Amino acid sequence: MKTLPLLLLLLKCIEALPRVDPLVETPSGLIRGLQSQDGDYAKFLGVPYAVVDENNPFSAATPHPGFNHTFEAYHDSITCPQYTNNAAMGTIQCLQLNLYVPNSANSLHTLPVMVYLHGGAFVRGQKTELDLSPKFLVRHDVIVVTFNYRVGPYGFLCVSEAEYNNQGLKDQLLALQWVKDNVAAFGGDVNRITAFGQSAGAMTLDIQLLGTEGLVNRAIIQSGSALTTWMATEKDDSLLLYVADRLGYDGDDLKEAINFLSTVDPLEVIETANEVMIFGHGHPRTRPCVEGKGDDVILEDFPINLQPKVKGMDIMIGHTNKEAKFMYADDSNKEFYRNYDFEEELSFIFEEIPDVDTVRHFYIGDKVLNEDLQSVILDYGSDLAFNYPATRSVDRYVKAGAKNVFRYMFSYEGGRNKHKILRNFTADGASHGDDTSYLFDSSMFKDTPPSEEDQKIIDALTTMWTNFAKYGDPTPSLSDATPVKWRPAEQSQRPYLNIDKQITLESRAFHDRMAFWDVYYKLYADKIKGYRGDGSE
Repeated sequence: MKTLPLLLLLLKCIEALPRVDPLVETPSGLIRGLQSQDGDYAKFLGVPYAVVDENNPFSAATPHPGFNHTFEAYHDSITCPQYTNNAAMGTIQCLQLNLYVPNSANSLHTLPVMVYLHGGAFVRGQKTELDLSPKFLVRHDVIVVTFNYRVGPYGFLCVSEAEYNNQGLKDQLLALQWVKDNVAAFGGDVNRITAFGQSAGAMTLDIQLLGTEGLVNRAIIQSGSALTTWMATEKDDSLLLYVADRLGYDGDDLKEAINFLSTVDPLEVIETANEVMIFGHGHPRTRPCVEGKGDDVILEDFPINLQPKVKGMDIMIGHTNKEAKFMYADDSNKEFYRNYDFEEELSFIFEEIPDVDTVRHFYIGDKVLNEDLQSVILDYGSDLAFNYPATRSVDRYVKAGAKNVFRYMFSYEGGRNKHKILRNFTADGASHGDDTSYLFDSSMFKDTPPSEEDQKIIDALTTMWTNFAKYGDPTPSLSDATPVKWRPAEQSQRPYLNIDKQITLESRAFHDRMAFWDVYYKLYADKIKGYRGDGSE
């Protein structure tokens, strides 16, 4: 038969043709992306979702007007102004997102959508594929979205002029709204949008759940919550006035100072602000702000006084087992642990420091502080900033009528525990952020394929996270990747999944320590910063 050679020749010719990049018609206009080289998915990079007023970059952004011509979503280099790797970088017109879409997605086969809010202590972080490659997640048939939001003084001012506060939070809402309005065109299911975030991304996502309903269907809160001890603050004009003074403004009027700084190169502003943006154990000066009541307000009160609006939602929340490593001294700094100050962490929570001796005795008894107590001191810092806020958050979600609340603890120590590697910690335990490299690939591990054990954790985490996005249940059925049924919290039970070399379902994470803080908080509730004592908590 002559037709067979002709058919084979035709197929070879088709294979040799240049690959056609995906073109999507969205409500915002035509967007052309790229076909990925490392998986069966397309990527749409650097899609603008909002516009910053370059004459007033500290003000609220506006939704992007859309595209009159085909937007070529090919580039991923834009980040918001920030100080990172010992240099100021970024540009004001930075409100962009990346979409990663499996080739199987279409209008007849819509896929769940997972929108990631990056961390970075409210002063750094970006959406880039180098940091947040989605290839581990998209193979599970989900659409993944990452996005920039303003950070540092452009994103998280907390000043007496309310119109300049919490712009990073407002940017996040604009990004989530863009996804809701446009993702169906990419084959996304608008009724299955899961927002997930880590660290500052988790904290801000949890804040969004205090005041916004309907933009997302599910949420995953990783290593941070709205109740994190140093998360929300009251207004303080001193940072901006300091920066303006250093850059040449001679005055003390806040609005004039902001108008002046709006004319200054953003990288000069970032460079100067960096001198005072971080203090204490890595706690940021720029962070979400209590705004009070008013139009377009996101955080009207301290989170402790507000109830999450999560009725009917599925929530997953968790943390690592040694969170505080990322903000505490490493093994070599023995003096830090010999002179550790228990009061400093408490000062972020309480107006007056109550009964610090009881806290100290609970953790170390009558022992003299020394470097051998490092593990216990890390537990203390982790409990205050992450573990106890997560415990209280689970209670609040259940009380607020969430449909399912799943809690986890990441305890695995492997070759991709990036913060433990970067900080050169030899002490046991998984640090803050160590779980993220098992969800996203990054340039840090570009030349290091996962070990067999690391791959098992990648498979387990990505299967459970994407199952949650699909079904609201991370373990709808058991498999090699998910060998244990993960049960949600109930009125009187608090199970959690311990993710280690062996995945196990356990009960009441750090029970004795959490019970201590339950009693302590009840005894000294009147001294908690911002707490009204009206029963909201």
